[in-house]
Amino acid sequence: MIIATDIRVGHVIQLDGKLSKVVTQEIRGTGKFGKMVHCKMRSLEDGNVAEKSFRAEDKVEDVPVHIVKMQYLYREGDQFVFMNMENYEQYTISAKAVGRHEAFLKENEVIEVLFGKEKVLSLNFPKLVELTVTSTAPGVKGQQDTTYKEAELENGLKILVPQFIREGEKIRVHTEDLSYYERVTVKSMS
Repeated sequence: MIIATDIRVGHVIQLDGKLSKVVTQEIRGTGKFGKMVHCKMRSLEDGNVAEKSFRAEDKVEDVPVHIVKMQYLYREGDQFVFMNMENYEQYTISAKAVGRHEAFLKENEVIEVLFGKEKVLSLNFPKLVELTVTSTAPGVKGQQDTTYKEAELENGLKILVPQFIREGEKIRVHTEDLSYYERVTVKSMS
């Protein structure tokens, strides 16, 4: 058990019998009126995000977790199969637990898996991924770069990108909100 003021982003805590990962944490208030800890948490069972406030002296159950690098093998129905790179043990993770990040899984890719209470809790996706634009409309002449158009990426995901992005280009995408970040530029060595 830890007191609410010791809760940090990334902690896994147990509330009402469910495990949740802390996404944001903010301490508000003064000594006179009492401090409050406001947290936004993502349920590791169904992926729902909820907000919860604690008094500074409240205690919550902190779940010890560890990260294991695993290789994504394949999808079987509504389950994803991963293999531990150290002992070759295979684990399944439900599609519900993976959520919309499913679009970023590629076979044989190594990814960090969060374990706690002797079971898989969630996947740690990188904040940014590089993907190739497979189709998009040509840019509209005279439009500002702040005007966006739709583009389809190599994984089937459709996002909004600036007018200057063309088919075949690589872009970086935020995995949290599935938004465009930047174009990947490659400089030649000559």
